[in-house]
Amino acid sequence: MGTDAPLIIVNPNASQLADPRRRADLVARVIASTRARSGRPPEIVDGDHAQALEALTTVADRPLVVAVGGDGTVRDAAVAVATAGIPLAVVPAGTGNVLAGALRFGSVAAALRVLEDGAPRRLDMGIARLDDAGGDGLPFLVAAGTGFDARIMAAASGEWKRRLRFTAYIAAALHEAARMQPAHFAIEADDRHLELDGLLVLIANCGDLIPGRLGARHPIDPGDGRLDLIAVGGSHLFDGLRAVVEVLWRTGELEGAVIRRPVEHVRIVSTPAQPIQTDGDPHPAGILEAAVRPSALSVLVPRG
Repeated sequence: MGTDAPLIIVNPNASQLADPRRRADLVARVIASTRARSGRPPEIVDGDHAQALEALTTVADRPLVVAVGGDGTVRDAAVAVATAGIPLAVVPAGTGNVLAGALRFGSVAAALRVLEDGAPRRLDMGIARLDDAGGDGLPFLVAAGTGFDARIMAAASGEWKRRLRFTAYIAAALHEAARMQPAHFAIEADDRHLELDGLLVLIANCGDLIPGRLGARHPIDPGDGRLDLIAVGGSHLFDGLRAVVEVLWRTGELEGAVIRRPVEHVRIVSTPAQPIQTDGDPHPAGILEAAVRPSALSVLVPRG
């Protein structure tokens, strides 16, 4: 099949695709919706990560790329389509599905409707760099963070996440809360220097507390040309819970025990050094730096 056909990337290891019959049924529905939109039979890659990355090098002349999987699969596809300047469709089949939830099509049925009749929207992308390293950095669509959230992502990885899905994050949070230790965060946020003794620092491009279900009154906008810096002070779980309530219900910028402000570039040094995550992928402890790439990619979203 030529490289001008729509491309469907399926992650067979996504938590909702472990059952082969369920995966086959979903892939058939995605194929039908892709044909309904494009009028052409798509090419399907349903294999390992290396095969997916190889297929994504061929997207330049394609009219559409469809990512079927979790946020990691979506990110890999997003990096490819951002470079090529073509639209991305998302069919959520992972554990968190944060991007789809934030864009209000967190279910498979809703995502298939968007695939058939959605409109393109320009979204931002974050670029993270670890320990002041150069190079192209690590792209992220949802968030990068250091501290407690990174510990949760590391604890919830692997087979545990495949079996328990979103419950794995809740179990990991309870497990890590039992041994929670605060750190000192020195933050350079654009032209501001901030310091905080606390639990975590998050640099978010989008997301809800519970994807697609419970979000902040002042939502994180993935298309505003900025990232949201959210830092949580305190020393134990109850401080973290109070911070969650404050972020959920207050609007505008926050300072004090909870910091929230829009940023284009941020650098975080933690003492002692804290682990890092980008879109749920864990990384060793160190310095986290991030910047926004405004309107980097085009994603299909519900009309209206």
